[in-house]
Order: sequence, then structure tokens, then C-alpha cells
Amino acid sequence: MKRHLFFLGSVRQALPGGTSYSTVCACIAAFVFLFMAISCGPPPQGQYHVPESAIAAAEKTMRPQSTQKSGAGLPESATAQLERMPYLRNAFKERVRVSNRGGLNDFHASSRARVQHSAVISNCSFDVLKAFIAKGWAPIVMVEFQGRTPEILPMSHYNEQLGEVLLENPSNRNKRRLTYKDFEMSWSRISRNKCVLITPQQLTETDVQKVLGNYLPKETFQQISIQSR
Repeated sequence: MKRHLFFLGSVRQALPGGTSYSTVCACIAAFVFLFMAISCGPPPQGQYHVPESAIAAAEKTMRPQSTQKSGAGLPESATAQLERMPYLRNAFKERVRVSNRGGLNDFHASSRARVQHSAVISNCSFDVLKAFIAKGWAPIVMVEFQGRTPEILPMSHYNEQLGEVLLENPSNRNKRRLTYKDFEMSWSRISRNKCVLITPQQLTETDVQKVLGNYLPKETFQQISIQSR
């Protein structure tokens, strides 16, 4: 500060005697402001107040938006890991007897001695079966392969790109493949759009609809019915 006052005194003495005092003051003030700006450097960063509304708007613009929504759709492919389901394997420890008349209802009833929790899901669609697999459940269906005797097997995998489903015997791990077209034709005719779910806990209608709602629009599964134990 003393240096600045000394500088101002020197400038005042150096001015010509005829110069008006107001002009002298204006020149001195302008020169001092310029000198101090240069001496002090740029103002410190980050000290300006930004209104909260502006901060919120910037955060909303810059924050990445999630694309994952409830009912967003089925994944392109999914697999149910049968090796992690001992409760399901128990139902296939013995040879499964197939009755064309009773079908999956007979399987549901006869498995009571081997499995605790089983449910027959009626009025299913193919997409409902896919949604169960996406959840990690393996819907059990009755189909026939090339005109042979119908078989009851869990559906463990689907692949949209290949247009195939995989059916697997949990007891011996034998796997059978069917195209979407062949599967739907056989399943709708023989299983009558039904499947059986074997799970660690008893399923309620609310449980099933909640799972389906994660993958499908609600109107696509409103007609299903559940018989569980």
C-alpha cells in the first residue's frame, strides 16, 4: 500500500501546473486501477455464487438417463440353470409317465411325493414361457418330437436370434432342440398352453404376475390362471 501511495505522489508532482485537479484525479484513478489489476493477477476461481436452480438444471442435463424400465421387454436369450435346482431334479428322478389325457395336470398331481411346491399355469403364451426362463424358472411342458410319444420336460433356454428353444432332462442332462415354429405347434396342441413350475417356495398369483410384469405388458398375461400347492 505504501508503494502505491508513493507512486501516486510522484505522478501528481510530475503533472504540468496547468492541468485541472479533476482531470488529474481521473487520470490517477484510471492508472492506479490498471496497475493494481496487473499486480494482483486474475480473480480467484470458484468463488462465484451459482443459484441452486441452475445447478439442478445442469445436473439434470448431464446425468445419464436409465434405459431399463419395468416391462421393457424380454432379453434376446435366457437360460435357466437346472443344475442349481435340486428341487426340480427330484421330480425327474424316476421316469415320468405321460398321459395324453391328463397331461401336465397328472404330472403336477403325481409329483406331490417328490416335490413340495408345484404350480400349473394355464392360458400361457410362448412369451410367458420366455419370461419365466428370463426370471430363472424352468417351465415344464409336454411336447412331442417328430411324431414320437409326447414327453414332459423343462424348457431351459431360448434364443431369439437362432429361433430355437432348448428342452433338458434334469436327471441325465439330455438336451433337445426345437425351432420356435415346431415348439409352438406341438406345445399348444399337446400341452394346451399350459406349463408347470416347480420352485423352492409356493407361488401365488401375485408372485407370478409380478415376475411377468418385469418383462411383458400387463394385458398379455391377464388371462393366466394358477393352481399351486
